[in-house]
Amino acid sequence: MSLRRNLKTKQGTSKARGFSVLEAMIASMIMIVGIGGLMALFVVAAAKNSGQGDQATRTTEYAQDKMEQLLALQYPDTSSNTVGSSTTPTGGVGLTAGGSTTSPTANYVDYVTAAGVVSGTSTGALYVREWSITVNTTTNIKTITVLVQAQFTADAFQSLAPSTTLVAMKEQY
Repeated sequence: MSLRRNLKTKQGTSKARGFSVLEAMIASMIMIVGIGGLMALFVVAAAKNSGQGDQATRTTEYAQDKMEQLLALQYPDTSSNTVGSSTTPTGGVGLTAGGSTTSPTANYVDYVTAAGVVSGTSTGALYVREWSITVNTTTNIKTITVLVQAQFTADAFQSLAPSTTLVAMKEQY
């Protein structure tokens, strides 16, 4: 008898109600739809950013290569040809003051193709490398500025292609 009494009192005092199977299924479906939408957002964001990072890395790499090529020249050099990936001792302007980073200037610009081939012509170029050299005659310091711009964007919705600008100074000893 005492067992029956305990069961009756426990049943009568409990007013808590749990979820039904239908409510649990509806909540699960709402959660699945929400997570699915978030996953689609992550996929789109990753796709938009994947090519952009590659382009920015390449512009930096190509700017660094050109800067190293120019810094390897002797301070008074006015004849080395630096257009292209290798320097030749004649046929160019060396570290003569001139050039521009706003418009291509002969002897101060070269182009890089998709295969990474550097040449003096813009045919098939995906990247433009422009440089300028200014001279401060009071301090004997040449300021070398290299600008590399991608000629395309990785994403049709992006308005600006990546670019990298490097500036270095070369002093005569």
